[in-house]
Amino acid sequence: MNLTPAPETPPAHAGAGGSAHVRAENVTVSRGSRRVLNDVSVTVSARSRIAVVGENGRGKTTLLHVLAGLAAPDEGAVHRTGTVGLARQELSAAGGETVGALTSRALAPSRTALAALDEASAAMAGGDPAAGDRYAAALDAATRLDAWDAERRVDVALGALGACADRERPLSTLSVGQRYRVRLACLLGARHDVLLLDEPTTPSPGGLEFLTRR
Repeated sequence: MNLTPAPETPPAHAGAGGSAHVRAENVTVSRGSRRVLNDVSVTVSARSRIAVVGENGRGKTTLLHVLAGLAAPDEGAVHRTGTVGLARQELSAAGGETVGALTSRALAPSRTALAALDEASAAMAGGDPAAGDRYAAALDAATRLDAWDAERRVDVALGALGACADRERPLSTLSVGQRYRVRLACLLGARHDVLLLDEPTTPSPGGLEFLTRR
């Protein structure tokens, strides 16, 4: 298996809505002489809910990493349409990183889209003949991300999941479960087409209802 450094989620692309899916075909992954995944095929489509159940060490995390594009299979192929977000089982809390830093990374695509929209709008007002195409592209990206509402979505998700909303709070001061909930709220705010959860901790009943509605 080829593992490469990767962010919490793969780079954002335009959302695909109802056509979003992830499809693995005949995926095989080995670690040394041990085969972790053997000829696995699975399709995760929009609005479907699939649970991967198995004993520790059976390859559940490996499968999710392959589906998300954070690991390459030794054999087989994975096809993705739309954006994919992965809530990893572990989140490093080293280096003094804060809740705010985590939310900022999740909101970066939305903020970038809005900044591009503002730039193109100003250029159009200034008479730039090429600004129209840039404005249309930026508007499309912002609309697909629903970028105007992204920060509110993160705040709502933090509250609904019972996660820490203090942007100055160091992640190292939170429990593993709390860090997971912050990360999950960020992914919900980013509005990915497909959301993969690696051993999610159980939120409050209200938080569970909020999550299942998504």
